[in-house]
Amino acid sequence: MTIDTEVDPVTAEIPEEIAHRSLEKRAMKGTYFIVAFYGLALAIRFGSSIVLTRLFAPDLFGLMALMTTVIVGLTLFSHIGLEDSIIQNPRGDDEIFVNTAWTIQVLRGIALWLLTIALAWPMIRLYPQIHSVWLLPMLGFSCVIGGFASPKMLTMYRHLGVGRLSLLELLSQIVVFVATLIYAYFSPTIWALLFGRIASEIVRTVASYYLVKEGIRPRFVLERASMKSLVQFGRWILVSTALTFLASQSDKLVLAKLTTLQMLGIYGIAFSLSDLPRQIIQMFSGKVGFPFIAKFSHKPRPEFRKIVLKYRMMVLAVGAVMLTFTICIGDIFITHVYDKRYHDAAWMIAIFAIGLWHTLLYNTVTPVIMSLQKSHYNAIGNLLYCIALFGLLPVGFRLWGMVGAVAAVAISDLPVYFVNVYASYRQGLGMLRQDALMTTFFLLTLVGGLGIRHAFGVGLPFPALPHLGHL
Repeated sequence: MTIDTEVDPVTAEIPEEIAHRSLEKRAMKGTYFIVAFYGLALAIRFGSSIVLTRLFAPDLFGLMALMTTVIVGLTLFSHIGLEDSIIQNPRGDDEIFVNTAWTIQVLRGIALWLLTIALAWPMIRLYPQIHSVWLLPMLGFSCVIGGFASPKMLTMYRHLGVGRLSLLELLSQIVVFVATLIYAYFSPTIWALLFGRIASEIVRTVASYYLVKEGIRPRFVLERASMKSLVQFGRWILVSTALTFLASQSDKLVLAKLTTLQMLGIYGIAFSLSDLPRQIIQMFSGKVGFPFIAKFSHKPRPEFRKIVLKYRMMVLAVGAVMLTFTICIGDIFITHVYDKRYHDAAWMIAIFAIGLWHTLLYNTVTPVIMSLQKSHYNAIGNLLYCIALFGLLPVGFRLWGMVGAVAAVAISDLPVYFVNVYASYRQGLGMLRQDALMTTFFLLTLVGGLGIRHAFGVGLPFPALPHLGHL
């Protein structure tokens, strides 16, 4: 078996305290990059959302959300966690191992595109709103382009290289906005939104080869031992991500049959804005938290737990403040900045954001469980999430319309939290006490935020709920 022969200055035989501080320094540096670059990316996303919603009708965003959901579904149904595998595997810097992962990534992208071609006609029969058989394959071709991204990007996650990764994501946000805007200036149709996505993926893939000059060069390799290791680690991730799609993305597929594309577009805008705190925490956990925690997973459980609790408390404190800000400001932002066609998104944001607290709680535990190679817990949690969503969403919509549907989506992932509580307890990492403490902090912060709203005479962020039951 080939092993990594490169000496990592952090894991070399140096005093453990110095190694720990070095890792913390790199993790903090990664955090600064995420805050800076993701903050810029959010500003660009906000700006582009405001501009594009004035150019496009809500039904076009609904159509784009529907097709994107299909692409995301295919992606998650074939996801085996290549980056995660490289992060935790001793061969994570071995050229043959990484190029095997890259080859799988390329083949997967091509296969996904072929699947979109095969699904194009059935999707039109199921959803007549998709008015052209070419739309889904055109969007699906972005999977082929993305599959050829440099293998160096796979190893960047392992070494906490979040600065360059964040820069690449920022570049993608800029390109998708500019390309869409230019096309929409001449033709504000669904093709403008598609063009922006494809142009962004092309630039991102090309830039991945120039942004990181040193490292492993791409070469098509399918080594049997590497494939076996990747599949063994990724099999539970595959199950988990497939269930993640069914749970976290199928709401759009269901709502596309229950309501109009216009309402689906409004729903998508509300969800994307309210979901920003979770995305930030998830990005931090995936690009900094997981690689950082994985370095200490070999330590005795009490010592490992101490490190985890310290890292987690800071993340949850920031998350509580972000959620409070989203709940207290989201509806004001929608009604004062967005086109009036999207104002129904205002009341949805608060419900979505309140339901994100338990999501943040388990999102800061999942990387820890993954670092202990216990990915089957995530699969179990997502299975229960899926069952809860498919049970609650139709009932909620039937009883209370879109209010019930939004509330069902907001609480349906609660089973994932309980599974993570159980998993952390079984691994000697019980976190219930910290969860209670940080939940109290969140509630106090939220009460303070609502108190400030009241002092300015604004009122609660969802005053129109009684009138929305039959939307």
